[in-house]
Amino acid sequence: MDSSTPSNDTKTLARRRLLRGSFSVPAVLTLASGSALADKSATCLAKATKQSSTAPLTTTAGADTFMRVQLMARPPSTTGGSPRYLVTKASFGAIPVSTSFWPASTVWWRFDIGTNTLMSSGQRTTSVPGDASLVNYWVALRLDATGQIIGLGASGSGSVVGQSCWTSIKTSP
Repeated sequence: MDSSTPSNDTKTLARRRLLRGSFSVPAVLTLASGSALADKSATCLAKATKQSSTAPLTTTAGADTFMRVQLMARPPSTTGGSPRYLVTKASFGAIPVSTSFWPASTVWWRFDIGTNTLMSSGQRTTSVPGDASLVNYWVALRLDATGQIIGLGASGSGSVVGQSCWTSIKTSP
């Protein structure tokens, strides 16, 4: 047996010593204080909504980090016409909506994808039409510092807010 080549027993013992030694070293774990994260989160939405901003309409949900809702479309009302787009109150989920922006009786609202705005005469109190279906258009929500939706796309006041502020938005009225 060559003395320069360690035997399998020597290798095994060395490996065991290494493993035992790595587990016997005291581990010091540091937990970060939650107050720093909470403070950052609590002010994020207020800072983001300080100045009005908007975002363009997009055709992908993951194209950016803005809070968006998906639009629906109805088939054209005339042959060769364009689809009619709409946004529903249900698409906002549990995020509270300001009644000064979206009246309580409004169920859905027509949306103009050319101007990225709600149509001035597009409010509807009826149920969502059966021929409407989700389409690949997403529109940014505009919120105020309290976390209420006060606009959509280029409509309304407030500011478009990124997902990084999601934890500071109220999720119930």
